[in-house]
This record gives sequence, structure tokens and C-alpha cells, in this order.
Amino acid sequence: MGNRIGDNLVHFGGNEQLIRALDAAGARFMVVGGLAMAWHCPEREADDADLLLDPTPENSERVANALSGLGLTDVPKTAFARLGLQVPLKNASFYAELLTPKDGGMTYAEAEGDAAHARLFQIPVRLASVVALRRMKSHAAESAVGAERQKHLDDLKLLEGAPS
Repeated sequence: MGNRIGDNLVHFGGNEQLIRALDAAGARFMVVGGLAMAWHCPEREADDADLLLDPTPENSERVANALSGLGLTDVPKTAFARLGLQVPLKNASFYAELLTPKDGGMTYAEAEGDAAHARLFQIPVRLASVVALRRMKSHAAESAVGAERQKHLDDLKLLEGAPS
């Protein structure tokens, strides 16, 4: 199965509502992780949607408002204004993870600088470039263990053959 048709990522599940809510709220986010890998490396499968958030207070408020509109009402307005967050949204409605850049890793602005323009559910989104994914995966592999570390190392190997 292909992971994209033209500039549209192929993704299934309840994440469409999440992407639409973030977009409508004006939230600054970027597709990273497995979906971004699948864009650049067609042999890579992806199941969830990893979304990197700009960790500014203003953007955190926009994200919190979007989540509140989806019925997730216990989200403080400042919840996403910190580095290193990994917030899983994995339930009957969503299969996603909201992330903020890791301390000492690539910043949101750096990742955004060479991001690809794509569509997810026909909604324009930014998508991490091969260069950004290499940096993120290398940084993640340093601190991961076991199967999680191996997943990042496997992704790095796949990215070796991807055009930058």
C-alpha cells in the first residue's frame, strides 16, 4: 500500500478530527515520526500520527483550545509550552501523539525551516524533511532502549536512501 498520493498522505482512523481541529485553531504543528517517514520512504508503514508542536505559550493555548473543542476539557492552556512532552492521544477517537521538541534536540523553528508541504486528509500540513527526521531519529535513538531504539536505528537506515 502506498503512503501518499501526490502530496496527500494516506492515513486512516479518527485523527482527521484532530488535524481539522488543530488547523481550525491556527495551531502550529508538523507531521513527524512514522507518517513523515512513510512520506519519504514508501516501504515504511505508519499507524499513529506523531505531531510536533511549536512550544510557545500562544501556540499551547491554540492547541488546548482545539483539544477542548474535541471534548478533551482538562487541558491547561499552558500544557504544551514546555520542551520534551509526549502526550499520547490513543483511545477510541484518536491514535496520535502530541510532542514538543526535546531539550537539546532540534527546535521547532529549525525543523520548520526546511519542512515539506503536504496534505493530510486534504488539509495542508508541514511535514518534517529527511534532514530533520535524521536529526530527530538520531537524538531519539541516543536515549531509547530495546525495541524502541531499534525502530529509530531502522528508520535511520531507511533515510540513508531517501533524497534530501
